[in-house]
Amino acid sequence: MHFTQPSSARQLNRLRTLNLIATCEDLSRADVSRLLGLNKVSTGEIVDLLITEGMVSETGTRTTAAGRRPVALELQKDHNMVMAIDVGTRNTAIALVNLAGEMLRFERFPTEKKPTPEHLAALIIQGTNKFLSRMKDPKAVSGMAVSINGTVEPATGTILQVPQWGWESVPLAYALSKHVPFPVIVENNVKSMVLGERWFADLEADTTCFYVNWGEHIGAAFLSKGTLLLQDCQFGHMPIGQSGQCHCGAFGCLETLAAGWALVEGYDGVTSVKQLCTMAESDSAVAGDLLQAAEAMAQALIFASAILRPQKVIIGGGISALPERYFTALKETFQRKAPPIVSSTTTIERTQLGDRAGILGTAAIGLDEFVFKRSLLEQLKHHQA
Repeated sequence: MHFTQPSSARQLNRLRTLNLIATCEDLSRADVSRLLGLNKVSTGEIVDLLITEGMVSETGTRTTAAGRRPVALELQKDHNMVMAIDVGTRNTAIALVNLAGEMLRFERFPTEKKPTPEHLAALIIQGTNKFLSRMKDPKAVSGMAVSINGTVEPATGTILQVPQWGWESVPLAYALSKHVPFPVIVENNVKSMVLGERWFADLEADTTCFYVNWGEHIGAAFLSKGTLLLQDCQFGHMPIGQSGQCHCGAFGCLETLAAGWALVEGYDGVTSVKQLCTMAESDSAVAGDLLQAAEAMAQALIFASAILRPQKVIIGGGISALPERYFTALKETFQRKAPPIVSSTTTIERTQLGDRAGILGTAAIGLDEFVFKRSLLEQLKHHQA
């Protein structure tokens, strides 16, 4: 993330206090003071400021072992919101998300096969204005986050490249910000999905993780100690097969065996892997193709894991919802073929966020950038360590 450094220790401690109250229930002012190592006067002033801002409220009293009943603090989750836009290859999702990551409103529309930037931006603006028109207080929206399967320059919100659509140097954040009443940030979709795992699943900050977005295309990112060391990597173009031309022009890429576009390519009238999974129940040839895809993914994960040595591989995206038979085959192939030093230290699992991984990851990008700045706090913590 690209943040502006807080100009004072007070701003930093405000963020620390806000994040603590957001992630821990039933805290008192004394708890905040103790957990953050702040004196009680400073803690009281910061909490009072957050209450004045409407971000936090005092919810009454709670019972303690000593019999004292300090006032509990609670995040006002609907005080601020973010607009999340997850631009997928097949569908684009729009959601209004509160501070707790709850989707208050959600809509989805089909993404054209090769949309122009102008038309897609117009649809996003139209959907956003529709949401805003139904809100009591549109000013509660702090900003918009957009995620997309492409190479992005986050500092400017410029999409440098979306190869499958022929996009190059598209200033999407600038274009959208001229038509919506709040700031806009644009990020790579795999990076947003990794952040979603951190915010809304149980991915710990110190876990090394290789995240795969397995869908119409295949992307990946590598997270180590809370820092993305590898993002927008071309994992889907790792050479796995011996033949089959990829959209990139090369032969034998992982995508030619396992990406959604490749799996449906040989079946007339089939438009999704979900349809193939249904067909596979009675068609052994289709089942064989899905097993081959799972095994190809396992082989690619062996190569990646041997180099990066992640503790955990998390697979998200539409194809991560493959029936258990195929996901089990993937894990068994990994265990059988990977070197013992790799297979014994790396686990493979599906995302806990299911089909919400994309939109929740996008929401996490927005909440991080416009409200909590949690990634910045982690960067400062690591810098000071």
